[in-house]
Amino acid sequence: MKVKSVLFFFVFIQLLFASFAYSAENTGTTVVQMDKAETIIYGEAKRGGLIERLNELETVLFGRSLPGSISERQLQLINFIETGSDEQPSLLFKLGVAEWAVSQTIQPFVPALGRLQKLEQELDGFIQEGKPMAMRVERLLSMLLTDPVTQVELEVSSDKIVRAQFLDDIGPGKSRKGDSVKMELLEDFTIENHLIAPKGSRIVSEVSEVKRPAAFGRPGEVKLDLKYLQILGPEEVKVKVADTTKRFGERGEGNIAAAAGASIVGAVLLGPLGLASGLLIRGQSLDVNAGTQFYIELADRAKMSVFPIPPGLRKNDESSEGTSVSRSSSNSEEVFIPDQ
Repeated sequence: MKVKSVLFFFVFIQLLFASFAYSAENTGTTVVQMDKAETIIYGEAKRGGLIERLNELETVLFGRSLPGSISERQLQLINFIETGSDEQPSLLFKLGVAEWAVSQTIQPFVPALGRLQKLEQELDGFIQEGKPMAMRVERLLSMLLTDPVTQVELEVSSDKIVRAQFLDDIGPGKSRKGDSVKMELLEDFTIENHLIAPKGSRIVSEVSEVKRPAAFGRPGEVKLDLKYLQILGPEEVKVKVADTTKRFGERGEGNIAAAAGASIVGAVLLGPLGLASGLLIRGQSLDVNAGTQFYIELADRAKMSVFPIPPGLRKNDESSEGTSVSRSSSNSEEVFIPDQ
């Protein structure tokens, strides 16, 4: 298996160089691109000269420097890490598949290098220090799956709803305009034996407006903009708060007053706000706590790159995929958010 993995890695690198052709579109500045790539891999941008940083990151990923100009090399890095090509899914796509195959969840808030090291520790009992990340990911996937990881394009309708939760506390007293708010999926988003976004996938959101509580009992407000769901593929998929009446009907489950728990006493969650894919959090003093649950759905029908799930990883209850309505058995409170 070791010889096979090494041979495959060299073939893989040749395909990489051939597939990621340089394009001047959406490259941004060289410094911004470098910061972005390092943040994904290490968790933060490094200091030092641009060429030295580029050489170091290429060595970490491939074991050698790439050919081409600085701009070309940086774009190849971003394509390899985030975008992928027709022949090869991205590093993040493959890493997500490996995590999901092992633990049925992913960790997008952890740097890619840390995610890989955790997988190696779980599967091997030690970390493959000094070897290129590209080779290490391919080796793990060859251990886990019979066939190479592929991605296919799938058009997904907007009628699937998926359970999510806050990972941050939110409230008029502590939130600030421009703050990012951590949210994640609490279940896999799948359709027809295709994995779109595993459990743990990040929902990118931001505080767009804050109003402090005022005199005469006027409550404070926090408006959140749900920007997109980070799926396995490179697409930024717009999402919104789900219209739970599609799934639960006009009564009971869609009623905030009936579903609200102790974590949001004194606060009200409403959404979506008109055409915005947002949330309005309104309350006098208490916050919406981390662990508060809600549902999201796609804002529109969209095409996206997804993972065709091999038979050995398919769940038996495909009929309930992406539409789970049962309450969590955990101690966290679940909140159903009706369409307004």
